[in-house]
Amino acid sequence: MKNISILFIIAFVAINNCCTSPNPYDKWAVGTSNRNIEELQSMADNGLTCMEVGWPNTATGRQSTEETEAWAKEMKTAADRAGVEIWSIHIPFGGIYDISKVDEDERQAAVAANAADMEISSRILKPKYFIIHASAEPISDEERAARFESSRKSLKELAAKAKVCGVGLLVEDLPRTCLGNTSTELLSIINGIDNTDICFDVNHLLQESHVSFVRNTKGRIKSTHMSDYDAVDERHWLPGKGVINWTELLKGLVAAGYTGPFMFEVTRGNPPTISMEDLAQCWKKLKEDAFYRLRKAYTASLHC
Repeated sequence: MKNISILFIIAFVAINNCCTSPNPYDKWAVGTSNRNIEELQSMADNGLTCMEVGWPNTATGRQSTEETEAWAKEMKTAADRAGVEIWSIHIPFGGIYDISKVDEDERQAAVAANAADMEISSRILKPKYFIIHASAEPISDEERAARFESSRKSLKELAAKAKVCGVGLLVEDLPRTCLGNTSTELLSIINGIDNTDICFDVNHLLQESHVSFVRNTKGRIKSTHMSDYDAVDERHWLPGKGVINWTELLKGLVAAGYTGPFMFEVTRGNPPTISMEDLAQCWKKLKEDAFYRLRKAYTASLHC
């Protein structure tokens, strides 16, 4: 009888704590990828307080350095005015920016292109992180090992450059034949490289579950790209439109110690058919579902 009473007290306390504890996702900042200066105030008005800036492809020469710097300064001024934090800069990828090129001259040119954009963007926008791709594609099985070694060599150089800029370097998981298409390979690419962690793009996993990826990379995820898909290929849909189990994903991230932000990277259309208000409402629903469904399941389990 005494043991039953003790168990009842423990259950009562557990239920009470579960029902009164704050939603952990309320502490997460929410943001989106954005290059549109005119939308910054709308972001702030809808509670999207941080953003990732897609840096222009300056290596092609389509836009001069002076034009790029002028745009970046305008972006920084508008972001500060709206109260939006520039959390990360997504460095261009593919083409001349592909750091996995095996030809040494081409690899060095790719490192130089990335490093130049890091220097300019960090000086003006002052982000916390750079987001970079470990490779472009396609990559055949025969050349994968060589591309892997080239990518690691480049990342060591660029991580050192990022550190001089006062910015962390995050390598993004990628789909299909790209390098870093599983947690195992991505960790093999970044392990042992100083100032380097992971940006988790949930839309890119095609060979591994989200739960597995988060569990295997525990503590290394420092930012996210959040969107939905059909698990066949990347789609960048609004969360809830595809197959991702968002409750399980968010639960796993909290269990792994991730504290935000929830950074949308969805295809919004041109002109946008998905507004900043739509993103804010989507996040509100996701975090409430994740918290309250888990709480309900936990409470129900104690009644069994």
